[in-house]
Amino acid sequence: MFKIILNIVFLFTIFVSGCSKENSPVSGRTELLIYSRDGVIESFGGDCSAVQIRTSSLGNLNLTGIQKVKFTLNGFSDADLSSIMIYYLNNNGEQVNIIDLPHRDQINSTSIIEIDSPDYSGEIYLRLTLKSSVCTGQLFHIELRDLKIYTIN
Repeated sequence: MFKIILNIVFLFTIFVSGCSKENSPVSGRTELLIYSRDGVIESFGGDCSAVQIRTSSLGNLNLTGIQKVKFTLNGFSDADLSSIMIYYLNNNGEQVNIIDLPHRDQINSTSIIEIDSPDYSGEIYLRLTLKSSVCTGQLFHIELRDLKIYTIN
């Protein structure tokens, strides 16, 4: 009986020490949701005869004074050269990419992206490009849904 109690105490000690906050890689991080759009944000299809591009505004976001920005999204494309970009325009009107998923494999496999803060406050844009290198008459599709943006300190 004594051995059973000793084993229970030993296991409990291991369990409690494994759950301490100091061992957590995200200890002390504060995430704040600053943008959320559930459901389909953009979805369109087409064939290989022309590149299709859709650009829209996500509105004004303040990404200053923070350490990191985290994006969660659900993207899909079956066209190999499709892309998804989130960007802003700097003071010279030049495009500065925050996120660039430049082909189908990244679009289909990416759901969480964490970056250093661009230290920017202003309008943020979303651009989806549907493009395929194969032209067989097949219809292709691109879709983005469930976008959330968090600031992290």
